[in-house]
Amino acid sequence: MFDAGAWLARWIPLGILRAIAGWIGLLYAVTHPERLVVVRQNLNLLDTSLRERTARHVYREFGKTLADYFYIGTRPPAEARLIIAQVEGEEHLREIHRLGKGALVITGHFGLFELGGLLLAQSGFCAAALTLPEPSSSLTEWRARFRQRWNVGTIEIGTDSFSFLKIAQWLRQGAFVATLVDRPHPTENTPVSWPNGTALFSAGILLLAAHCEVPVIPATMVRRSDGFYHAQVFAPIFIKERESRAETLRFYSQQIADIFLPVLRAYPEQWYQFVPLSTPPRP
Repeated sequence: MFDAGAWLARWIPLGILRAIAGWIGLLYAVTHPERLVVVRQNLNLLDTSLRERTARHVYREFGKTLADYFYIGTRPPAEARLIIAQVEGEEHLREIHRLGKGALVITGHFGLFELGGLLLAQSGFCAAALTLPEPSSSLTEWRARFRQRWNVGTIEIGTDSFSFLKIAQWLRQGAFVATLVDRPHPTENTPVSWPNGTALFSAGILLLAAHCEVPVIPATMVRRSDGFYHAQVFAPIFIKERESRAETLRFYSQQIADIFLPVLRAYPEQWYQFVPLSTPPRP
């Protein structure tokens, strides 16, 4: 499927490819109502006024985002970079780089987050993306090759401590390592408060940033109404140990959630959360 998407992106204009992918996404939403329920419950954490129509449009926008993903991977990096029309906060990255430090770039499952790696590399920074193993090793390798076209590395996270040693090595060498935090981890989670309930973040990686003495930099990448992308890079956060490990993770996870919230509420249809994030809020 990924090979087919990349092949189509080479020959079909992006506007047409987006339209086709968007309709496929809507068709999937209509024919899978049980999955639509999960998306609607997640959206309600942000705003209870968001209805089923918005949940359906999440799948439409996800289809368009996949079209963009294949498009940028089949163009020269400098040409692909042109899809990002607006960048705010790049000075935060340059200041950390000037200090000779790496950073953990934190984002979530919204917009085309893979574009962040392209932006970092095209801005002259050493960059890598953390990833969990895909359903098949061949897909993991496919996506790693995809990123390598932009000179972005891939760090596959396993269950052993060796994975964290690899991440620490990248950070200590001054790289920007990007990761997603807004989805539950199978064994360890940190609760954060949204306007209408509690969600779970996979935030343990924040402690590695503290251990390596590098900052955490929240960032978002969303598609504007004109089809171009808007990147926002927020001020660095330096993780300081609090009363306990759990309290440290809770405190800083909530800070990151509060930074993300205005973006999510402005672009709820680009929050690609297809798994349950929490139990329903209390009445």
